[in-house]
Amino acid sequence: MDNRVEVMTFSQLKRLVEELAVNDVINDQTKVFIDTGWDSVQEVEPHAFHVEEVVEFKVQDELTKEFYVGYTLLEKAERMKTEGSTEAAVIIRNLY
Repeated sequence: MDNRVEVMTFSQLKRLVEELAVNDVINDQTKVFIDTGWDSVQEVEPHAFHVEEVVEFKVQDELTKEFYVGYTLLEKAERMKTEGSTEAAVIIRNLY
């Protein structure tokens, strides 16, 4: 069995933004961050959202032999030994 993380859909993102828009503690100046588990949160830059093509790949854990599913950008697909067809995805590019 493959292990995979549930990926948020655009529909779910729109619903979340609608919910945040009516939250009294959120306003137009509220900052957006990503918590990656490090000591600090990561800033999301204003032009970080892009639409790009992604493709699925699998990697096997050397110890447990379990497979884990991930996605990579199309430009890195060959290196990641991807499987399946490409699909459009919303990418948050956070490269700093």
